[in-house]
Amino acid sequence: MSLSLSLKIPFMIRRLMRNRHLKPSEVRELQSKKLKALVKHSYSNVPYYRSLFKEIGLYPDDIKSVDDLDKIPILKKEDIRDLPVGQVTAKNIDLRKCWMFRTAGTTGTPMSIYWKKEARLYQWLRNYIWQLNCGDKITNRRVILGGSMPDTPRLVQKIGIFKTKRLSPFDSPETQIKQIKDFGPKTMITMPSCVMDLCKEINEKNIDGLNLRLVFTGGELLDEYTRNIVRETFEAELFDGYGANEVGRISSECVEQIGYHVSSDSIILEITKDGEAMSTGEEGEITVTNLDNLAMPFIRYNLEDFGILIDDECSCGCYFPLMKITRGRKSNVIQLPDGRAISAIRVYFDLILIQGIRKFQVIQEKIDQIIIKIVKDNRFTDETCEKIKQIFKQRLGNIEIDVSIVDNIPRDKSGKLQPFITRIPVKY
Repeated sequence: MSLSLSLKIPFMIRRLMRNRHLKPSEVRELQSKKLKALVKHSYSNVPYYRSLFKEIGLYPDDIKSVDDLDKIPILKKEDIRDLPVGQVTAKNIDLRKCWMFRTAGTTGTPMSIYWKKEARLYQWLRNYIWQLNCGDKITNRRVILGGSMPDTPRLVQKIGIFKTKRLSPFDSPETQIKQIKDFGPKTMITMPSCVMDLCKEINEKNIDGLNLRLVFTGGELLDEYTRNIVRETFEAELFDGYGANEVGRISSECVEQIGYHVSSDSIILEITKDGEAMSTGEEGEITVTNLDNLAMPFIRYNLEDFGILIDDECSCGCYFPLMKITRGRKSNVIQLPDGRAISAIRVYFDLILIQGIRKFQVIQEKIDQIIIKIVKDNRFTDETCEKIKQIFKQRLGNIEIDVSIVDNIPRDKSGKLQPFITRIPVKY
């Protein structure tokens, strides 16, 4: 991090803290101002958007406020995934001076994502402000287990702030637990599947002495069962956040935990269906515009997750609107020979509750065949496999269910454990 950028940090923190208390009308004014600048920049400097706008007869001056956002078509991953980098990045920004990330590629070919350093630093600071508002302290040691959150800069750590140790999600739970004990953190930043592996190891072997007080999760869909197990195992509070490498932090839980506050000072979040914005309380696809990253703009970007906007009032002091994630990606659907499509989460969630299963992965190889890979633990019995088959038969009907016992289920390059994979084309 450059010295000039480091000197901006106090002012950036002050701005982020102030934004949390903006009234809804002030947030909308800020969003409209940023959106107009983003559209003008994208039209002038990003070949993809210039071509798109010309094709639909749209000019930057046509976008005057957030109310005009629906004039721009929704951006789907397949629209840009295979395009050359030069088509989707700004020609007036030196990409060599940007931070580059790779998406996990769970829905297809991975993408390279470019962020201006200042925009990414805002994301980094937003994460820390979120954690501090949930009870974290700058003097707390922390471990990062999986995920793409960057380490705290070394200079910051040297003066005793946010001392951080990164753990590999590919190490065994036994190794991870030893590293946690040796480092002595109060805070863990992780993914739900990673922390569940730890919980199973701790509960099976009656391990104590970890002394974690706060767990922050993200990167995967968090279910209430996992949330409760983590709280009980560590006797710690758990707060979940939602985001994506393409657009950064989208929303986060606060201490009230009645929903996820949208990061509305940097994000415009829409819930859409068939290209139309849905009303509060109506489920649809999560569609996001990032207002800060000019290196690689994402305008009305469909994340293929599902959620709702909620109008509950929160007493935490932040006026940002609330949302909830209702289910995972469109590709998390089991398609059946009779034409039905069933949410994979609703089917495989029962596996979480069955004793004897340490890890699992459900794979739809064919329209009429499901393969279930199981890593067993010491409570596994001969009846476990039959129970699994019965549950899936009840949910899916008369299709082939194969249960396979394996030694391990590998995580992807990002450290995520994909609970469901489909080998057949997804019909939307």
